[in-house]
Amino acid sequence: MTKFNVRAETQAPGGQLQSALGGEPAIPPWVRQMACGCWYRVAGDRPDLGLPATPPGTRYLADNDPAEDPRIESARTLKETLRRLAGRRRRPPWHGTVGFTAITEAWNGAVYASRLGASGAMVIFGGGHDDYFGSDVHAFDLATRRWSRISDGYVGGRADEYGAGALYPDAVYPDGSPLPPHTYGYVQYDAASNDFLLLKGQLELGPGVKAAPIPHMFNLDALKWRRGPRHPSAVLASGGCTAWDPSRRLLWGHCGEDGDAFLAFAPDGQNAEGTFGTWRECYPRKIPAAAAPYAMAFDCARDMIVVAASAFDRLYAIDAAVPARAIAPLESAGDRPAIAPYAAIECAPNLDRLIYYSATGGAQIYAIAAPEGPTWAQHVGGAWTWRSITAQDNSLDPAADAQAVSSRVINPGHTLGRFRVASFGTTDVAVLVRHVDTPVYAMRLT
Repeated sequence: MTKFNVRAETQAPGGQLQSALGGEPAIPPWVRQMACGCWYRVAGDRPDLGLPATPPGTRYLADNDPAEDPRIESARTLKETLRRLAGRRRRPPWHGTVGFTAITEAWNGAVYASRLGASGAMVIFGGGHDDYFGSDVHAFDLATRRWSRISDGYVGGRADEYGAGALYPDAVYPDGSPLPPHTYGYVQYDAASNDFLLLKGQLELGPGVKAAPIPHMFNLDALKWRRGPRHPSAVLASGGCTAWDPSRRLLWGHCGEDGDAFLAFAPDGQNAEGTFGTWRECYPRKIPAAAAPYAMAFDCARDMIVVAASAFDRLYAIDAAVPARAIAPLESAGDRPAIAPYAAIECAPNLDRLIYYSATGGAQIYAIAAPEGPTWAQHVGGAWTWRSITAQDNSLDPAADAQAVSSRVINPGHTLGRFRVASFGTTDVAVLVRHVDTPVYAMRLT
């Protein structure tokens, strides 16, 4: 397990963390070599831009599969002992039916953590259902372009401590790490506390998976998990999504295919029973279940949540200042594609645009401009204008490239939160993680 060199921090008045270096991630040197609007491979065996390959064991997410780490000795059964004597790959008790490949392919997202490493990092965690039971956490450091495993997760259990029949009422393994769900859009990042945020939990994995509205926070300084309290009534099922509201310090979340909840969780503060954070507003669902899966982004400049709903091929807006207000459909104009399932929508602060990307849409990235004006009525009354910002001379389609080189069984249409926008001063960069055995891709937006 590798520990990142996290930038030094001081405690600010009011209890919020500040970086001693001013809180801004440093722009990775390779970004300056990029032409705007073009995709590049920035990791793997043969990165672009004349970049050297990083040392073996750091080039791909799969390099850090805990099942392949000889330093981790999982509990053995007779069957596993015979497998190893036969020279076959290790199959630890947390493997599930798919194994480590599921950390990307089983409906899982990621976050960009701006305060992990000198230039931030893409952080990924997840499994879900019967696919993968491992609670390991991994990060791609944008400055060094290296993958590492930053938490082993629960690797000391017996076979009966994972999957069907292994019930955990607090949704955590004995080491305190959460049972990994299909994360969908339920993961976000809080820069002030340097926390990876997960809105939902799992009481049990396996074919009869049991989800629970129990949030979890992984602190990227201490590399420790903490757990929030269980919501008394909400159901957070497959296909849901979240958006982080940094001014209110709320993780807004919407249920997926099942349930009836649009709600908010505040991760700050410790409770008497040892959990952390508090649930806030809870409203009936605003997005019809038929629209799942969907994606959402928080538009800080307009104080609103924008939702991309593929089933209705439309954008919607939720008023964060008046969350009881009905969801509002948004009109679109310009060069708009059909909104795809499992797509991603992000905010690019320097462009002052929302950014849309789907792995099914070729190399295209779209910028979405809001209508003019400062009011909610103006935001929902005018057209949101789309345009492709992929350069005409771009020669790389990252989804097609990754599909061509991966040796795994993949879900080629899934994007989810594995597409994120990182900002460095006046520069916005899109970063994309595809599969466990493929490069990381990036596009400079400004």
